[in-house]
Amino acid sequence: MRTPPETPLSELACRAREAPARIHVEDVEGRSLSYAETATEARRWAAAYRSAGVEADEIVVTMQNNTIESLLGWYGLGWLGATEAPVNVDYRADLLVHALNLTRARTMACLGQFVPRLLKVADRLEHLRQVVVLDDGDVPELPWPSWNMAELLAEAVPADDLELSAPWRIGAILFTSGTTGPSKAVRLPWAQIVASARGAFLTGDLTADDVIYNPGPTYHIGSKCFPALASLLGARHVMRPWISQSQMIDDYLRHGVTTGTPPTEWVYEPDRPEAASAPLRNVLVPTMHPTFIPPRERLGWRTYSTFNMTELSCPVGYPVWNADRFDDRGRASQGTVRPGYAVRIVDEHDQPLPPGEVGEIVIRSDVPWVLNAGYLNMPEATAEAWRGGWFHTGDAGYLDEDGWFYFIDRLKDCIRRRGENISSYDVEMSVMAHPEVALAGAIAVKENDRPGADEEVKVCCVRTGGSALDGEGLVRWLIGRMPRFMVPRYVEFFDELPLTPTQKVRKVELRKSPLTEGTFDREAAGIEIPRDG
Repeated sequence: MRTPPETPLSELACRAREAPARIHVEDVEGRSLSYAETATEARRWAAAYRSAGVEADEIVVTMQNNTIESLLGWYGLGWLGATEAPVNVDYRADLLVHALNLTRARTMACLGQFVPRLLKVADRLEHLRQVVVLDDGDVPELPWPSWNMAELLAEAVPADDLELSAPWRIGAILFTSGTTGPSKAVRLPWAQIVASARGAFLTGDLTADDVIYNPGPTYHIGSKCFPALASLLGARHVMRPWISQSQMIDDYLRHGVTTGTPPTEWVYEPDRPEAASAPLRNVLVPTMHPTFIPPRERLGWRTYSTFNMTELSCPVGYPVWNADRFDDRGRASQGTVRPGYAVRIVDEHDQPLPPGEVGEIVIRSDVPWVLNAGYLNMPEATAEAWRGGWFHTGDAGYLDEDGWFYFIDRLKDCIRRRGENISSYDVEMSVMAHPEVALAGAIAVKENDRPGADEEVKVCCVRTGGSALDGEGLVRWLIGRMPRFMVPRYVEFFDELPLTPTQKVRKVELRKSPLTEGTFDREAAGIEIPRDG
C-alpha cells in the first residue's frame, strides 16, 4: 500500500497511530490533547461541519482567536476536503465585506462577538448563506440560517470515511497585508504549508522533544506552519489566543518552550536571571541584526533567519544555524537559496542582474505545489505575479558573489535618491531607534512628475507619550547614525499612522499627501550633513 504523501494531516494521523499518548498541542490555560485525541476530535469537527452542509472543495471563512478549537476546526475542514479562509479578528465594515465577497464563501464560522459586525454589512454580502457560531452566548437574530458548533459537536461522531487530503489540495487561504492596495487571498497547497514549516527552522536540528511556541493569529502563516512542524517532528506546540509580549516569558518558562522568537527583555536586558535557565534554544529572527549576537552567545541560542511571505515557503534561509553574514553596509543576509528552489534578481524586463545589483526577487521551485497556487478569484493578479514561470515577489534584493541573499525593501517602498537605492525598512529601523519615536513609515517624495525623477526621503512618525521631539531634533539625531544619503529630507509627526489589519504602516495612504504644512524640510531649515557625518 502506498504511503500517503506528506501533509500536516497525514503526519498527524501517523503520529496518532505510532505515539497516540504523546501530547500534540496544549494551550496557555493548561488544556492539552494527545496526537490520538487531536486526530479523533478533528474528525469530529469534520463531521460537525458536514452536518451543517459544508462540502469538499468549499471555502469557509473563519473569524476567531488562536485556540485548540481553531486548530481542530482547521484540521476538520481539511479532513473534509474543504478549505479554511481565516480573517483578521479586527476586520469590519469594508474589509470584512471585501474578504467575504472575494472568497465567495457561502459559510462563515465565527465567535458570537463578531456576529454584530456581519449584521451591519448584511445587505452587502453577496454570497453568504449561513453562519456557524463557534461559542456559546447570546446571538442576535440573523438573516441567514445559523448553527451552533457546540450543538453540532455534541451530536457528531468522528468521521472515519474521509480520505486524507493530497498535498496539491488547498490547505488554507490567507490574506495579504494590503500595504499597497486591497488584500489578495492567497491559495496555499498543503505541500506549501509543509515546506514552510521545514524552512522556518532547520528541521534536521529539531526533535520530538522540542516544544514550539504558536501564538497565532489564525490568519497568519505561523498558525499553520507551527502545528505542521510539530506533526512533522512528533513534537508539542503551545498555543496562545493572540500575541502578547508581556506574557511571552511566562509562557516560555511554564511550558518549557525550546523553539520560538526571542523575548525582547532577554535580548536587551542581559542580567535577567530566568533567561539563563530557560530551555529556549532555537530562535527565529526575521533579520539577523547584530543586536541578537550577544544574547545568542550568552544564552546558547541557535539563531535562524529566512526570507518569506504568504505566497512563498521560506525559499531562502541559513544553511546552518548561527551562519551570520553581513554586507559592507552592515545589512544582514537572510541566508542562501534552499535546495529545490531557484531565486533570480531581475530588472523591469525580467532580465537577470549580476551579483550585487538590486532588482526584483523572483522565485520558482523544482518541487510541485510548494509555492502558492495563485490568488483566489483574481486571475489577472495571478497572471501578473506568475509571468514567465517565475513568481514575482514585488520585493527588491540582491545576491552577492557567493550566493548570499539580501532583502532590501518592497519595490514600491524602495527610494531612489542620487543614484542610491534606499530601503525604507532600513530608514524606519534607524528612526525608530530614537527613544521618542514609537512608529515610523518612510516614503519617497518625487522632486517632479517626470519619469525617473529623483526622490527624497520622508519619514512619517508617531511620538512616544509626552515627547516634544520635532523634525529638526530628529534629523540632527540621525546625522552620524545613518549613511548621509539616507538621512531624511522631510519629517512629519502624526498622532497615529494608518495601519493594515496586520499592523503594518499603510504607505499608500501616506503617499496621497506627501507634503503638507506640517512637513519639516531639512534643506529649507539649512541643516547640512557633514561629509564625515
